[in-house]
Amino acid sequence: MSTISVVIPSYNRAPLITATVESILAQTLPPTEVIVVDDGSSDDTAAVCARLPVRYVPQANTGLPGARNRGIREARGEWIAFCDSDDLWHPRKLELQMAALAAFPGAGWSVTGCDLIDPDGAAVTTDGSGMARSFPVFQETGVSPRDHLARTLEERTAAGATVMGGDAYGLLFEGNFGLPSSALVARELIGETGPFDEYFRWAEDTEFFHRVSARSAVAVVLDPLVLYRVHHGSMITGDPRPFIEKALESVDRAAKLRPHLSASEAAAYRRGRRTLQLRLAYARLAALDPPGARAALQAAWRDERELSPKLAALAVASTFPVPVLRGLHRVKRALRR
Repeated sequence: MSTISVVIPSYNRAPLITATVESILAQTLPPTEVIVVDDGSSDDTAAVCARLPVRYVPQANTGLPGARNRGIREARGEWIAFCDSDDLWHPRKLELQMAALAAFPGAGWSVTGCDLIDPDGAAVTTDGSGMARSFPVFQETGVSPRDHLARTLEERTAAGATVMGGDAYGLLFEGNFGLPSSALVARELIGETGPFDEYFRWAEDTEFFHRVSARSAVAVVLDPLVLYRVHHGSMITGDPRPFIEKALESVDRAAKLRPHLSASEAAAYRRGRRTLQLRLAYARLAALDPPGARAALQAAWRDERELSPKLAALAVASTFPVPVLRGLHRVKRALRR
């Protein structure tokens, strides 16, 4: 029987962490240990954890990647699962993921589908559409997670769950599709590839998943096995530019993880960079930075010389004076009310 350590990074989540831990303890395949890394909380997280059957590890605040890495160092299991301290697990999550990994021998990591809940725990989705709604790669293309993954992964059934498995390295150039709260990774694989890169305070999960995918196949359980809490304010920033800039850096690093890219991987890399540059151009326009937007658009054109309607519209908007852009933003905000 494989041993599984669950790592929960937490920062000022005392009101929510009990429900998270209880969902983990209710697994049909119980974990070997549950580790809560308290990343410098100023609330009563310590008192709450003292009442729970968890290993409580306090530390000075380092940020989410550092808290996860502390948990990895503390963990004793052969497999390490991650769960953010405001998310919840389906009771069969670990059972189905281990079955999925067994269905794809050689796979060293797994992620799952999800449903969404709001900050109060009320359901936002109940039909398993949370994965499609959580990641830009699905929102922008309109392609379902199943169809997107089927481009390079093989579909099988394991313990009644739908599983897509194989080499996801190329797919990840076009965008992440895995929630950290759904991830289950072999400890040996983390030892080979390294833990979360603490330099990436944004997009650290995408960078990590791309790194492990370069070395190991994945098993994706499409069933919604995580309840992902959306719009919680503690980790959200109103400015998307730092996230996009780090995602671009992550993609460029990932392209060097294998000695040679196949033709399909190289094409995915170009498409991924172009998409990120277009997002960055839009974000810079929203920040009233037309020169920065034009620089991103030029980079998008270099990556893939295709004049899409989106690129053309952004290029025109980047020529507007700042007062005009400011007025357009006011109109847009008014229309959203």
